[in-house]
Amino acid sequence: MDINTHVPVDRPHVTVNSLNLLPEMLKELKERLPGFAALEGVCGITLNGGCSRGYADEFSEIDLVFYLEAGQYTLWSGGQSPLPLGITRIGWYLYDIKAVSLEEELRKTWDSTALWDLSYARTLYDPEGQIAGLVRTKLAERPGRLQAEGLMFSCWWHYRLAGDIWLHRGDPVQGHAMLNTAAVQLIEALFIANREYVPHSKWLIHLSRTLPWTPAGWEEGLLKIMGTGDFSLESLSSRQAAISRYWNEIDAYLISRECPEYPLNIMHKTFYDLLNLLLAQDTLTVADWTARADLSMLSAEPFIRFTSVTGDQINIDKRKFLSIAPGDLYSWHASILSQLHTELGEG
Repeated sequence: MDINTHVPVDRPHVTVNSLNLLPEMLKELKERLPGFAALEGVCGITLNGGCSRGYADEFSEIDLVFYLEAGQYTLWSGGQSPLPLGITRIGWYLYDIKAVSLEEELRKTWDSTALWDLSYARTLYDPEGQIAGLVRTKLAERPGRLQAEGLMFSCWWHYRLAGDIWLHRGDPVQGHAMLNTAAVQLIEALFIANREYVPHSKWLIHLSRTLPWTPAGWEEGLLKIMGTGDFSLESLSSRQAAISRYWNEIDAYLISRECPEYPLNIMHKTFYDLLNLLLAQDTLTVADWTARADLSMLSAEPFIRFTSVTGDQINIDKRKFLSIAPGDLYSWHASILSQLHTELGEG
């Protein structure tokens, strides 16, 4: 059988220029595949990892996932595996062999990194089409752009709030540590802006270069948002400004594609929508609220200032809401409050 590792041009792909050893590695894998497939209880085998993305070198392993019947999985994971699990040398190459229960994998929720790996995986053995069914089920919906909201907030917190804190306190090393986190979260948000699964950290920056949409000057931008310079306060300030620039570009792109009439940053959207839900009426049932958010949120700012809970009803006092001064709130909340005051004709 031929093992197709061609990556569609519209997906992030490897652009490494060093010698690609993948053809030689796949040749050996093809020779060993019949023996792997003949093992008892194997429902399917997939090629994962870097090889599935079209590249391998002397640092690569051949990553294989064996999908097993439940009984065989119990044996394999209980010390009775016919193959070494994890990193092992077979023939000329290193393999990374993983055994999973097909039944359990179908049932459980996969995280974004696992879905990213699956989205590139190549099916090597699937006699009953069960692996094809797994792939269809798990990859049925690509990430929605609005899922970037949490990452965009966390990025902003690390680069703006924590960045300002350590500029003020005069510790650029600690400040750059905060910006390291912000930069990673910004790049993760960029993947979601493209409706792509977030890669493993080992590939995150490299693959971001070939996303369908990136902010203008992204290659140069990567150097700016990742660079620590001489660890002076000036280097921290410059890096913070670079992250801020690309944060704003990604934010504008997300809004333009998902909610072009929305007036704030994407990181405010959940709070903005929840406040609008409350302010559209005088009372709301607890059931209607908890379908969207936890009841404990009503004890947080700014909800606590104008709502009260009586039995199964939430009471909303719009006059109290309009009387809240933005200066009395944390700046993040104040920006939402000011916008809604304006929309309600009180700004």
